[in-house]
Amino acid sequence: MIIAFIRIDPIPDKRKAIIEILTSVKTVTSLKVGCINCGIYEEYGNGQKILYIEMWHNSEDMYQHIRSNLYLRILNAVELASKQPEIYFQEYSEKEGIELIEAVRSDNAAKQEV
Repeated sequence: MIIAFIRIDPIPDKRKAIIEILTSVKTVTSLKVGCINCGIYEEYGNGQKILYIEMWHNSEDMYQHIRSNLYLRILNAVELASKQPEIYFQEYSEKEGIELIEAVRSDNAAKQEV
């Protein structure tokens, strides 16, 4: 699984435009083959950055998406940033859920008993 992160610090009067662009991309991207999920998140407090995340089954599907005209909309949104956005891609070979939390917490509980 590959997760693509884009964190944008918007020009103050361009925030709404960025959200609108990313929403239009999200709607179409979530229906693409290989897309597991995508979302838009807003940070509150200092800076109020926008985080756009895509999750892909494999790099082939993600690369095809990056080469598409649809991805140009994301690049247009990035152009509305007040400074260089943070963009990175993280590949995971395993996915763990609640089982990891339970294992770590039970291990921690065992250590506390000693």
